[in-house]
Amino acid sequence: MTEKDKLKDLIDNAKKPSVYEWVYEVENFLNQIAKNTKESATLIANIKQFTNDFGGCDKLVALLKQLYKNEYDSIAIPPITKRNQIFVAMMFSADMTSIYENGYKPVIQSLNYAAMRIDEKDYTGSIIDEIKSEITDSVALIADLTGNRGGVYYEAGIAKGLQLCNHPIKLVLACKQDYFDKEKVHFDVSGDKILLYNNESDLKTKLTKLLQSILG
Repeated sequence: MTEKDKLKDLIDNAKKPSVYEWVYEVENFLNQIAKNTKESATLIANIKQFTNDFGGCDKLVALLKQLYKNEYDSIAIPPITKRNQIFVAMMFSADMTSIYENGYKPVIQSLNYAAMRIDEKDYTGSIIDEIKSEITDSVALIADLTGNRGGVYYEAGIAKGLQLCNHPIKLVLACKQDYFDKEKVHFDVSGDKILLYNNESDLKTKLTKLLQSILG
């Protein structure tokens, strides 16, 4: 049984087969992994003397749960295998394809990064898994909110989640100025910094400056 499995067993089977046997198991385990703190040692000593009359077992279980969370339940940072890629999430339409081909793509390539749009990639299996994988392997994600497509917000959310795990991915929100003025973007991101552009030329100028700033 691994240390992780043993700790989980002590949590799931607290006070079994008896309080005394359990607390000695806990003590031995914590000593073995060098995690028997002053607080846990005091609780163990009190449980040995007073059983569970003062709620000591519940407090010890709470400490074990916290130890489990700290040691084994933390979120790992996904590894990055492609460090020269920028993922572009946007509405698929003829108009936006022109924005991508003549705006986003040339700017990204001019900065020596590869542009990744999921519809340009051949893949087998789950598209969701592929999207998550490609975003994880990107140094930045550009989410163009024009059209308020749910998939674009979803992909931006993946990047946000990665950032919370200390992943170095950068998130850029963008939108056509006329769409932003008339239709608005989702309330949850309306207060965030959004790159607003009027046309392809305007986008290229503003995006180049922004990417150079955030990507060094």
